[in-house]
Amino acid sequence: MSENDSQNKHTGGQNKSVVQDDNKTVFRKNTTQPGAVKSTTVDDQTVIANNITQPIRPRVQPSADDATRFQAPLKGDVTDATKIRSSSTQAPLQTERDDATQFRPTASRDDATQFRAPLGDTSSESVSAIDLLLNTPEADIQAPTSKMLKGRFVLEDVLGVGGMGIVYKAKDLLRVEAHDRDPYVAIKVLSEEFKTHPEAFISLQRESKKAQHIANQNTVKVYDFDRDGDVVFMTMEYMIGQPLDEMVKQYHATGLPRNETWNILHGMCAALIHAHSENIVHSDLKPGNVFVTDQGIAKIFDFGIARAVATIDRSNNEKDKTVFDAGNLGALTPAYASREMLLGQVPDVRDDIYALGCIAYEMLTGDHPFTRLPADEAYNKKLKPKRIQGIKKRHWKAIEAALAFKREDRIASVEVFFKQITEKKKTNMAAWLLFLSAVGASGYAYTELTKVEAPKISQEELMNQLEFKVRYELLQENINKLLADANFTERWQSSLWDEMQTVENLFPETPTPWYFEKKAIIYQLYIEQINGAIEGKNIALANNLISNAARYNDDLTLLDEYKLAIEQLVAEQAAKQQANKAKNAELEEANRLAAAEKKRKAAAAWKAKQAKLKAQQKVSSQKKQNLESYNVAMSNVEQQLTCTQRLNMRDFKIAIEKLRSLDFSRYQKSETNIIKDLASCISTVAETHPDSARDAKRYAMLLFTNNSTIEGIEISDIDGCQLSIAGLGARGSRAVCKDALKAGGTAPTMVVVPAGSKVKAFAIGKYEVTVGDYNHYCKKTKVCSSLSNVSKRLPKTNLSVAQISAYIKWLNSNTGKKYRLPTQAEWTYAAKANTGKLDSNRNCNISSRGIEKGKELINTTTGKQNKWGLVNYAGNAQELVYASGRKLMAVGGSYQTSMHECTSDTVEPHSGKADQYTGFRLARNIVGS
Repeated sequence: MSENDSQNKHTGGQNKSVVQDDNKTVFRKNTTQPGAVKSTTVDDQTVIANNITQPIRPRVQPSADDATRFQAPLKGDVTDATKIRSSSTQAPLQTERDDATQFRPTASRDDATQFRAPLGDTSSESVSAIDLLLNTPEADIQAPTSKMLKGRFVLEDVLGVGGMGIVYKAKDLLRVEAHDRDPYVAIKVLSEEFKTHPEAFISLQRESKKAQHIANQNTVKVYDFDRDGDVVFMTMEYMIGQPLDEMVKQYHATGLPRNETWNILHGMCAALIHAHSENIVHSDLKPGNVFVTDQGIAKIFDFGIARAVATIDRSNNEKDKTVFDAGNLGALTPAYASREMLLGQVPDVRDDIYALGCIAYEMLTGDHPFTRLPADEAYNKKLKPKRIQGIKKRHWKAIEAALAFKREDRIASVEVFFKQITEKKKTNMAAWLLFLSAVGASGYAYTELTKVEAPKISQEELMNQLEFKVRYELLQENINKLLADANFTERWQSSLWDEMQTVENLFPETPTPWYFEKKAIIYQLYIEQINGAIEGKNIALANNLISNAARYNDDLTLLDEYKLAIEQLVAEQAAKQQANKAKNAELEEANRLAAAEKKRKAAAAWKAKQAKLKAQQKVSSQKKQNLESYNVAMSNVEQQLTCTQRLNMRDFKIAIEKLRSLDFSRYQKSETNIIKDLASCISTVAETHPDSARDAKRYAMLLFTNNSTIEGIEISDIDGCQLSIAGLGARGSRAVCKDALKAGGTAPTMVVVPAGSKVKAFAIGKYEVTVGDYNHYCKKTKVCSSLSNVSKRLPKTNLSVAQISAYIKWLNSNTGKKYRLPTQAEWTYAAKANTGKLDSNRNCNISSRGIEKGKELINTTTGKQNKWGLVNYAGNAQELVYASGRKLMAVGGSYQTSMHECTSDTVEPHSGKADQYTGFRLARNIVGS
């Protein structure tokens, strides 16, 4: 089972971390103390207070003695400079945390780094979570008063806070002494709730051994458990990357890229197969317990306290009785728990398979298969997961079988699931057996599972969830668009019905009045269409419309009247058809005779024409043969020059030589047009296949020596920075562009900015030019020295404008494109992105209430991107641009600029000399614009 720990995301170089509260476990003071901090779970977990685990509902009404009223729900980032407000009773709290948040484990509020208050804090002032933990003796979690444990581990940053305690980034002094390049470990200091549980320490030591036993590259390594006085802690692997739940949220609208999804699933399957073969059932598998490293390796954690199947402990040859059931802490996530787990049945490997199916579905679509309803509620409502589009049928069958509500209907093992999502039509058994040998034989694992009552989510509560609201508003928008373009095609009617059904299925009870109003409007539109179809005597259309209209109204009286009218119309038409049948028979006979006569005359004319042609052929058979041969050869040339398919210059050469040999004088008259058409065709090919066009041009120059028309054909490479991706730079790797360098490697990543009223479309760097970018230039040109003692992701500063110009000149010669410093107007337009919004956690100078920022440069990738994909445009390093008259300016402010002056409008003159605060971001023209 899992401990509901918060997850960690680390950024390289700066050793920053972000706390991700996916498990939604929060802490509160003893409610008997004045000024006690209230707390609720934001999703579907538990509240831990006074050493008692209590299941709660997804939302809690504020109590009458709250010090302040609940505010509106937070949107966007919860930044260091922003007060934390409580969750509204009308919508769930949504927050994001940034990479710049840090904590040093001391009790002083004057520390240069800080940590935010827990989610659900309702006080009017910003409360430091670590202050709550360190300064409150009766708090559920007690942090160590010293910065060092066991005289070995130096605690540096807080990586997360959760149900089991606090997770720190710590430096292992033994590793430092051994000159280890990676001296860091993650240390989890256990909470009082966990430490005081009967025989918890002994049990966790046993579970740690199990975690070490099942360790492989797809599980997070647990090194050991230890104690320093009354502080109980465990040491684990320190990772750099991103939790899977954050990746799912990032791709909520579309789902993760398919190749990345399958790669993550493969890693998860490897970890589970190995664990199951050792009789270990995870019992709390969810996206928050999966971490994807920056090498793309998926790792499952919390196996160390997963529920263990009672079996023989081969280390001491006696019955391994679990003396402590980690399930007593209530660490179970209803959205991913199987129906059997929610009913308190004995754990089974198929419980992990149900969670695996939910995670696979969520990665591929961005949505939970049952809108986050617990399995027992989804089963009672007879819900079925919607078919995932764009994946193979066997893949869908595997995921659908994993999501079965009953164990006996579920896939029997992770090996079978993995085989179905990886095998092709003819299974590669050798590859499958190789995979099984790597992870070990699989088996079932059983142990007692504490029965946890699944939270019930009413219709009113469901409406308050932000995800539900977004889905509902999107459906409303789609339906309104369909009604605005009511063309009543089969596709339109099917799409509208699907959208209305989806709206109805969103509500476990009765839909909103908006749904019934739209049904009435749609029904009235159908009535108008039915009237038009009947007036136009279009019986098939009228019947189809009546059938579909019946879905929108329970009263079928009017539709039955229409059916009677149609039956009467059909009878009238049948009578009229019978009357016209005889007349049509006479006309058909007359037409038949006329056609026969026409055919006879045509045959006679054809015979006469053939006789004439035969006579002409006898007069000059040889001349005719030469003419036909020439025409065939010309036809071959013309066929090549239609350019409907790739130009075959070898066939073209053969056809030209044939023309020259048959009738050279006639060929000479046609050569100019042939060359003109050939040049046009090569130019057409160059638009999509420049390399093929160059080959064709070289071939043509051999065929038509020194021809100026052929020599004048211009062939350019296709520009990756096209207008088709303008404004889409924030949507991921497919919406950015990089130019390849002739010297090897690529130029900086660019995004395309759409044209404005005074600015043409152009490309601009997504990030500031980094130390790594400039190091690559130094390595290739030998004109400068590479920096090796700083992170390659930091912005490159300390360059004069002359050095920057030399770097730009080198880029232009290596790419064939025109790079430059942006103008002030271009930079400001790209930074504001038509919204003017700023990253509230930008790297600017601030010092208030113990909160300090802006001490040094941070990675260029750290921070939120704007609407068009730009990152770190305000703060960090100020950036050089040209104002009117080629006047050099520095814009955006630096990390030493005060927060209120650090905006996209910040601008000051610059001498062009090198300094530590100034960097630059490249712009370039779009080819063809």
